[in-house]
Amino acid sequence: MIEHIINRLDVDGVSGDEMDTPIGATPKVVRGSQVIDHPNVGALWFSETPINYNVSAEPTDSDTTPAELRTPKLPLRTLAQSTTQDLQPVLPMNDTPIKCSCSTMQPYTTNTRCRDTTLNAMGKEMKGCLVGPMPVEQFLKEFLPPSAIPNYEPLTFSDGAFESTLSALHETKAYEPFIDTMSSFAPGLSFIDTHNHPDTTNCKSFTFQIKPDICVYADGTSPPCARQSSCDVSAAEVIIEFKWDPHHNPFYTPASGPSTTAHFISETDKAMDTLGQITSYTAAQLGAQYRTHAFSILIIYDQAHIIRWDREGATISSAIFYNEEPHLADFFHRYAQALPALRGFDTLVMLASAEEAHLARLQLGLSTTRRMLKVAVPDVDDTGSITLVFPAPSPVDSWWVTITDVLPEGETYKIYIKNNVSNIASCIACHDVPSIPQQTLQTHKFADAVWACSHDVIIPHIHYRLVLNIVGKQLCEFASSRQLITAVCDALIAHKDAYHKAGVLHRDLSAGNVVIHDGKGILIDWDLSKLIDIKGARKVTCTGTWQFMSAHLVENEDATHDVEDDLESSLYVVLWVALLWAKTYLTVPAWSLLMKQVFEVDELKGVGSSTKSAFLNSRTQLRGDVFIDCKLLDRLILALTKLFALRYIVVTQEQQDAYD
Repeated sequence: MIEHIINRLDVDGVSGDEMDTPIGATPKVVRGSQVIDHPNVGALWFSETPINYNVSAEPTDSDTTPAELRTPKLPLRTLAQSTTQDLQPVLPMNDTPIKCSCSTMQPYTTNTRCRDTTLNAMGKEMKGCLVGPMPVEQFLKEFLPPSAIPNYEPLTFSDGAFESTLSALHETKAYEPFIDTMSSFAPGLSFIDTHNHPDTTNCKSFTFQIKPDICVYADGTSPPCARQSSCDVSAAEVIIEFKWDPHHNPFYTPASGPSTTAHFISETDKAMDTLGQITSYTAAQLGAQYRTHAFSILIIYDQAHIIRWDREGATISSAIFYNEEPHLADFFHRYAQALPALRGFDTLVMLASAEEAHLARLQLGLSTTRRMLKVAVPDVDDTGSITLVFPAPSPVDSWWVTITDVLPEGETYKIYIKNNVSNIASCIACHDVPSIPQQTLQTHKFADAVWACSHDVIIPHIHYRLVLNIVGKQLCEFASSRQLITAVCDALIAHKDAYHKAGVLHRDLSAGNVVIHDGKGILIDWDLSKLIDIKGARKVTCTGTWQFMSAHLVENEDATHDVEDDLESSLYVVLWVALLWAKTYLTVPAWSLLMKQVFEVDELKGVGSSTKSAFLNSRTQLRGDVFIDCKLLDRLILALTKLFALRYIVVTQEQQDAYD
């Protein structure tokens, strides 16, 4: 789920395919393929420089709005890893790509939502991907084990240590005493009051502000040394959010104790607002950093919960009465001593050398001050590795859904090469990213624990990295309407070849998955494609990129995703790009009405929408000229709407009898 949400966030102007980094497994921006093919991301590779792979917003008066998510995808997708076979879940079946939710759809919507509504929807989207309450002693043992911390020094804690925090008359008055006390338990970490100082650098494109109450930084990486300093999600280690009113707490302990039928998530509006807020903060953090997971803290007056987020979802600790119990202080005490990998950093991503950075900046036309990173990925021939140099922040990761009919994207490209599929890029390097056990996705691993309360199906993922041989331009950068249509046509040729020659259905035709390279359209992001010889639906979650999904899939949550659905998506790709980037005769009200009818988000979970099929059948807004000096584009769009409307014509019994 987080992956979903992350992928919707646009950190520093870099977004994902449809805006796929939830936590909970399924934001869509963090894609391995997009390292190369993302229009805003370039890269160089230097095989002579191998890298060692050995890896030892809130609705209260005092809080402000977190940013809109991109996931995540949050959700974020999580872990539980051993072998691929171990990770094959017994899941109900459904064919729709794992990429649908209000957060997934935000990049393609014209809605300007109020903050509370957005957060509330985000909280509701995330709640099914939370696993808990995990006993806090087990939480610390699993995720920050002393055995994995060199020269570990145990904590010394006294009851009543946070009395000054609890004595505060107002939430905002609790920050400073909390910082003073917690700092003594975590040398090497800086606790900064950021509740009134939003991140305006990494999150400048968000529709509302990211300003957690407290951001925790490693010493030497925090903003200017003032107790109140601006938030920087690209450097934050842990984010802490306070609520003084218990009605804002999204977590509770079931009266009868944890069980698979019990619930531990409060679904009140205030609780969902809080859950959406902390989700947005983490999604922004994961979208701006190269991490396998992240931790955050939610404090509700005298109670605290530690949360571990990854691309599958989030694991929630049991409640900690932190003034009486040592667990919260012990968490920061351990975290301060832990190595970067245990803290959640992807240690394979590192700073490029001066020479590598210089060459990459020249190739990509970047400023001499742009920070450049590098990562090595084994080449497809297993003869060496390719070192990819890229500007930060850029999406270089993918989170492979480990389900039987979904192949790793690198394997899919091998099938295409073998079957001579046209208009696709070439995969030159890919692999499952190696990691220490604590870096693997964990949410799925604990989904069936005895302490785990009711939740949705948690989809297992594996951290995956893939490099393509091209740097493509976004479809919206088309030079003319002819190039736009040609690019989509090229992508459909790739789609046809993949289906007929290779037996693979893409299942996610969207504006973010068609790029332009050397004047030709290239269809990318095959990570959720399906082998068509494996029959049956795959219902892991209600997903898809809503704006580009067929009317049939939108109206029928349990429908099987088939080839005609992808073909219908091509109409919405052309229409969406043209409406946003081509000149039109439509008045503002008419334009807005058309966008709302075809592309707006229906946030009622489990309820479809008939507006797309109504648009196809009525075509009211397409009568007459729509695009300035583009009559051929007008005719094409009208012809396509008439064609796909045939799927939704209601045939009476009399008509059917007459036909028969």
